[in-house]
Amino acid sequence: MMFSRLYRHSCVKNILVITLSSIGDVVLTAPVIDILLRDFPQAKLSLVVGPKAVSLFKNNPRIHQVHIFDKKWNFLQRAQWNLSLRRYHYDTIVDLRNSMIGYFLWPKWLTPPASPFQVEPVHLKDRHLNRLRSLYDFDPNPAPTVPSGPAPPLAIAASEDDKIFVEALLKPFLGWNSAFAVIAPNAADSAKTWPADEFVGLINTITSKYGLKVVLIGSEVDKGILESMSCQVHTPVLNLAGCTDLGQTVALLQKAKIVIAHDSGPMHIASYLNKPLVALFGPTDPQQSGPWSRVFKVVRRNDQCQRCLAPQLSIPHQCMGAITQQDVLEAFREVYGSTRYTRSPHI
Repeated sequence: MMFSRLYRHSCVKNILVITLSSIGDVVLTAPVIDILLRDFPQAKLSLVVGPKAVSLFKNNPRIHQVHIFDKKWNFLQRAQWNLSLRRYHYDTIVDLRNSMIGYFLWPKWLTPPASPFQVEPVHLKDRHLNRLRSLYDFDPNPAPTVPSGPAPPLAIAASEDDKIFVEALLKPFLGWNSAFAVIAPNAADSAKTWPADEFVGLINTITSKYGLKVVLIGSEVDKGILESMSCQVHTPVLNLAGCTDLGQTVALLQKAKIVIAHDSGPMHIASYLNKPLVALFGPTDPQQSGPWSRVFKVVRRNDQCQRCLAPQLSIPHQCMGAITQQDVLEAFREVYGSTRYTRSPHI
């Protein structure tokens, strides 16, 4: 009974979606959440997320409850947490972590165990959608509710308070010119990070040639390096490192004309929001974790990186340093040129 097929007419009342831990990985599960919210609007939908991603769903009235799961917990902590979920009586569990959690809760509908064998590389977003399809044969292309464009995002959406907060940050900086680019110039993994001085040259060209203002985003620990970059560029930029939480970052990205980011949480959020995007990739594979916006360009130069060619070597990656400003500017020109006179969706 636990692995019964789920149908749109099934009497679903209480759904639990078990997502992942890191911000980027959780965002890649958002399309699954969107489908469940779309197809079962009368059901209560709750989430299991890692501690870092909780604020992605804050103040979202469509999300009934958010449960925090910390993979650092010991066995006893995990067991107590599992038992605590029983009181919610979830009748449907979509487990994108492929864990044992659902077996302790005895739902009526549960995603079956995932196969450990992967025949060919699949984008992680599509892998999660395939996981949902193992339980529920959803329609991937329903008729849009708004004829002029795609349906708005449901799982991750900025609250009105977040929009007001971001507007207050931007207004003194933007003035009459509302068009701006968001750049996330740092990544948690140094092997995925393009050199800061290259970003300085890139920003100088973007501001002078395209007349765009630039907003820098990052965490609190990025504030120093982003401030140093801000002092080196020819025109003022707005450094918001450490100034916005995830919900406010969503509101900021929604307003951006174009986004430039590494393989990181901001890149995945921008993809989910369908923003024009230039993504800088190093050792990770864009076929599996790359952007999925309608308009994007991936910049990658790992064909001569010895560590990428032989991962067993204990030497630093050189692939991000091989990317030139001209590479990124060409990608920017292509993406920006194709969206320059079109209105971005979801604003």
